[in-house]
Amino acid sequence: MDALSAFSARDTLCLTRRDLLVTGVSPRAIASSVHAGVVVRARRGVYCPASAPRHVIRALRVGGLAACTTAAETFGFWVPESRITEVWLPHQASRLRSPDSRRVPLAHADRARLSTHWKPLTHPAAASSWRVGAQDAILQVLGCLPRELAIAVLDSALAAGAVGGFELDAVAGLLSARRRPWLALADGRAGSGTETLVRLALRDAGLRVTPQVRIPGVGRVDLLVGTKVVVEVNSELWHSTAVQRAEDYRRDLALARLGYTVIRVSYDQAMNSRDQVVLAALSAVRSTGTASQSLRHRRSQLRQS
Repeated sequence: MDALSAFSARDTLCLTRRDLLVTGVSPRAIASSVHAGVVVRARRGVYCPASAPRHVIRALRVGGLAACTTAAETFGFWVPESRITEVWLPHQASRLRSPDSRRVPLAHADRARLSTHWKPLTHPAAASSWRVGAQDAILQVLGCLPRELAIAVLDSALAAGAVGGFELDAVAGLLSARRRPWLALADGRAGSGTETLVRLALRDAGLRVTPQVRIPGVGRVDLLVGTKVVVEVNSELWHSTAVQRAEDYRRDLALARLGYTVIRVSYDQAMNSRDQVVLAALSAVRSTGTASQSLRHRRSQLRQS
């Protein structure tokens, strides 16, 4: 058996040299796979496919488990593109290495793009040989990331069915008093993390926002502000082809015929210019005459904008 097939057979991104040998991969085949660049020797005796996420390889090289956003990505949860490597380490961890080179001790490494987690896992049985469990990853995300990004990752986990109400109740008891209220803002209907970021920005501005509303003749829209303003949060993945763009145009025309105002938001705008999206939405609810139906509270918000 070749080394890559061993990872597939074990359904894992990390195997020790002993694991590979037991699976039937010869020492020569291991060396050949590393030399060919299809398998990476993350650290002494620890291997992973070269196709593994970069942050996972870096976490394994340090000597721990992928954690927080690094683990969340591997569960299929939304994570921000710009992030650092997150690694969980047991208290007895030793011989830690730089995430960039297994020849450099961690003590001498550049730590600017690395965060280490030492707190004991709440669900150690759910951890694998290379990552923490989904619930521990979410708990770490909620403890580390800024409010909007943390809730966006949590929304994604809820949508994926990785956590539910029971798990959230357990997580609440482990969060600080400042971060515990964030759980009430989570919504498993979100179609993407950027949609959550925009939803929170609009909500913070005092607007009533409902995600994933089905409109007859159109289908589901990302966000409905009040009753007549639709906010669609585009991503490069789902709106990049000619067919997808044609469908966007069809939906926009259908919404216009039904009296809706459509605001389309790019990935970059959702990540970096949400204040401009809020201003556009506030202007739209005024122009459609639906301000009273669109406000959650703080009527002065519209007048001041």
